[in-house]
Amino acid sequence: MTGSNRTAAGEKNGSEVKSGPSRAGLPSPVPPGFAAAWQEFRPGLRMVHIAVAHSLRDDREGESEALRKLAHAPVFDPFGPRDDCTGEERGRWLADRVARGVQQARDTAPTVVAGGLEGAAVQALVLWCLHVVLGIPLEELGAAQEGDIDPPLRGRDTAQKIEGRMWLSARPTGRAEPGIVTLYHEVQAALRDRHPTREGGRDEVARAHFGYEWRRLTRLGLEAERDLLTLLSTLAPDPLPVSFLTDAWGPLPDPLRDLGSSTHLMALALRRLLDRGLLMVTSRDDTRLVGIPEPLHTLPVATLDLAQRRRWADITLRFLSVALRGDTHDHDSWPEWHDARPHVLHLVALAEEYGERLQEAADLMDRLSVFHRVRGDDPDALTAARRALDLCARAGNPAAVKHATYLTNYAMAVRSVHGPAAALKHIERALAIEANRCDTDHAQTLNLYASMLESTGRSQEADQAFRQALALARGLHEDTGSEEDAEALTMILNDYTVHLMHHAPEQGGSARATAGDVLRMLDEAENVAPPGGYGTEQIMLNRAGALRRLDRLEDARQVLEQLVTLCEEWNEPTMLLFASLVELAKVLSDLGDPRHEEVLRRAHEVDDLLAVS
Repeated sequence: MTGSNRTAAGEKNGSEVKSGPSRAGLPSPVPPGFAAAWQEFRPGLRMVHIAVAHSLRDDREGESEALRKLAHAPVFDPFGPRDDCTGEERGRWLADRVARGVQQARDTAPTVVAGGLEGAAVQALVLWCLHVVLGIPLEELGAAQEGDIDPPLRGRDTAQKIEGRMWLSARPTGRAEPGIVTLYHEVQAALRDRHPTREGGRDEVARAHFGYEWRRLTRLGLEAERDLLTLLSTLAPDPLPVSFLTDAWGPLPDPLRDLGSSTHLMALALRRLLDRGLLMVTSRDDTRLVGIPEPLHTLPVATLDLAQRRRWADITLRFLSVALRGDTHDHDSWPEWHDARPHVLHLVALAEEYGERLQEAADLMDRLSVFHRVRGDDPDALTAARRALDLCARAGNPAAVKHATYLTNYAMAVRSVHGPAAALKHIERALAIEANRCDTDHAQTLNLYASMLESTGRSQEADQAFRQALALARGLHEDTGSEEDAEALTMILNDYTVHLMHHAPEQGGSARATAGDVLRMLDEAENVAPPGGYGTEQIMLNRAGALRRLDRLEDARQVLEQLVTLCEEWNEPTMLLFASLVELAKVLSDLGDPRHEEVLRRAHEVDDLLAVS
């Protein structure tokens, strides 16, 4: 191109740059030694141009190499972070600041005077901005700058003016000089603006990186990817299972919904954002987790106004409600709830702040309370259950069924922390709300009430309540055969058999008769519950107890060893694992098996872990 010849000519005469008065009679803004400064500054700008060009072509490898080279450009030595960032991060910071400086120069440039080359300097500056910042190819600049410059320049002439009058001119011409000086000083000012301190340099790099990439997504029309970042930014900083994004796309707005409904498109979007440094992906066993790097996490939401933040909080709360399974009794759901817990707490806090989606927030807290309770996290269960009730009350208790459910789960959490006597009044409130109802929820509330009466020593009232609950659950299951009614019947059969064995003697004819009744009820529970479904482990524990009372110790041992194996697959301590180990130790001791001491030590280890957690 002709620029190389002009460079050679310019180098020959570069020392002859004049810095005398301007045509208006004012001192020229050109500083002493500007030609030499421009000689160094020009290649730095060229390096920025190359890095941005690779970015616009989505050439990640080429961009990374260009940014690393840019980081070592001598002209930029006084600027930007060094010690606490990589070369690529420093290069990205510099590229962002240069682009910002050019944009400032363009925005503050005086109106171009129409006609001839009178405004060539500012024309060149604006065209440089269009080319580097907006990514418009040189051959298309003539059409792109319609309305910005009059008369419009065209084709090859445009490229020559950009190269000849800007970065490939070793010696600025008189007409180009004011625009070049403006660019020089504006970029220098942009580099100095909010210069990072040693303590805050990492955050400054993050902000510059994000600003650069966010504008790029906007420029390329990648709205779905920008919305994906906004969704993740509205959540807590903790990583989220990738499966949530493709399993719960229903509440998401377009075009993010289209992205979520296609595993292929979502994978491509995640890959692109990962390559651009906007996402991080980690693994835990077979679970893939995705999140925004911590320094960048709050930045997408920071681009929104208050109304937009409220809208995204609403969208994200509905998204998480769909993504999470409702049955937190089931240990299969525990890993996803473990990952989702910080997000649940964060989004519920946003719902409280904005006063919106309070009922959905109450549902999430109620489910979280059950998750904590079945895992033995009693104080956390109580806190979450109390919060669910508060949110429901703030929403005006719109659904009596839900209100009763929240009270029931709150009562169970109170029982775990403060004892059954303190919990009775809350379960009685739930029963009062459910008066005259004949459904599964009422059967379960009656069952819980019976267990609490049992724990407070009111065994006859407890037996009556258990029988009422069992009769109701059997009738409902016979009528519907639904999975929900099957689970309720299984739960009540399990709890009632515990009650029966607790009040029967451990030996003698009465003990054997009760154990026989218990085994028949557990057979009924097994026939109702699907294989491996809810309540399976409790059936096994109760069956082992009944077999032991019938002196069928080998059968009891086999059942308990299977149960321990199942519980240990959850890879965390639970009360059920502890109870299974204690019962197995007793059976082994009755059999004279020396392993009972080893099993008892394991039970103590689990008990210690439960106390710590």
